[in-house]
Amino acid sequence: TIRRLSLKDNAIDDAGAHVLAAALTVNTSLEELDLWGNNITKVGKAALLAAAKCKVFLELEVAPFQSSAWFRLAGGRARAVLFEWISQVQTGAHGALDGNADPQDLLFRTFSFIDKFLSSTRVKRSELQLTGVAATLAATSQGIVEASHDSHRNDDLAAWLAFVTNGEYTADNVKEAVRRIIKVLGFKMHTPTAYNFLRRYLRKTGWT
Repeated sequence: TIRRLSLKDNAIDDAGAHVLAAALTVNTSLEELDLWGNNITKVGKAALLAAAKCKVFLELEVAPFQSSAWFRLAGGRARAVLFEWISQVQTGAHGALDGNADPQDLLFRTFSFIDKFLSSTRVKRSELQLTGVAATLAATSQGIVEASHDSHRNDDLAAWLAFVTNGEYTADNVKEAVRRIIKVLGFKMHTPTAYNFLRRYLRKTGWT
C-alpha cells in the first residue's frame, strides 16, 4: 500500500489534476501527495483539494521570509514570545483541537501560517495573539475545510480559542481572522513544513 506519493515536477496540468482528483475520491490509504512544481492552475488545485482525503502539498516555498518586518519586530522577540505562547496553548488543549492530527505537525503548520501571513500582511502588535489562535484553528483539518461554514465543531473550537485570550476576543473574531488568513494565503496553506521533511528523513533512516 502506497502511503506517500511524490509527483513533483512532472508537468501535470489541469487535465491531469482532474484525473488525479477522480482517483483520490476513492483512495483511502494515501496519506501525503506532493504535487509542487507542476503546471496546475487554481482550478485544478481546487479540484484536487475538494477530492483528496489525504494531505496534498501544492506549493513549495523557495524564498525565505527573513527579510520581512515580522521577523525583525522587537529584534525577533515578538515572534519567539508568540510561538512559545501558541505552543503552550496547543499543549494544554490535550488533543481537543484536532484529535486525529500529529500534534507536532499541527504546531509546525500553525507556525508556518503565522509566518506566511505576517510576512505579507500588516497587523497591530495588539492583534498578534488573535493571529496566533486563528492560525491554530486554520491549521486544524476542520479549520481549512469549514472556515466559511457554520459548523458546530468550528464554533466550539473558536469559542475555546477565544477563551484562552482571556476575553480579549470573541469566537466570531477568531473565525473572521481565520477567513482572512485563508484568503491571504490561498494555496500557500498547502505547503510542506520543515517537520514534514524531518519526519520523512527519520522514517528513511529507520528512526520512526
